[in-house]
Amino acid sequence: MQIALRFPFPKRLQPYHSNEFAFLERRLTPRSVFMDIGSPDCKLALKAASYVERVYAIDVSGRFLQSGLIPLNLRLVLCGGVRIPVPEASVDVAFSGGFIDQLPADDAQEHFKSVLRALAAGGAYLCKTSFPQQSRSAMLAAGFGAAACYAGAVRIPAALVSLVPQRLLRIVGVR
Repeated sequence: MQIALRFPFPKRLQPYHSNEFAFLERRLTPRSVFMDIGSPDCKLALKAASYVERVYAIDVSGRFLQSGLIPLNLRLVLCGGVRIPVPEASVDVAFSGGFIDQLPADDAQEHFKSVLRALAAGGAYLCKTSFPQQSRSAMLAAGFGAAACYAGAVRIPAALVSLVPQRLLRIVGVR
């Protein structure tokens, strides 16, 4: 049996990535498998490693390899981010913080299919994007069962997405 201890940070000391982690935390359990895609510093993956059973940090830059100590439950996967080499149906929650905006449309579609392949039944892919409507449509076209937009913890109907500042939006695709 694995036990995860959660130590709350005071509000004034919370690092930048804690907003993302607060959004993800509701979906994570000590038995979860988490995948962080395209993070330049892997800080979110390192924080998640103290909460979940296993973390896949998809590093597209190779800069994280220069870091010193990494937890035993964190697996570093160096790849381009389009085709993600993790075991099929093994990930409960995947996250991408703006990585999808850097991909051309064809690669983005392949990326969504690769993430969908990695997700377990009921798994969720949460991504930040500057183009929420296009990403939502691409997720549905890739085979996700549902895709919704969120601003913070509030679900935003597709018709109202244009009224919400883009920097606040996240897309959640569920297998």
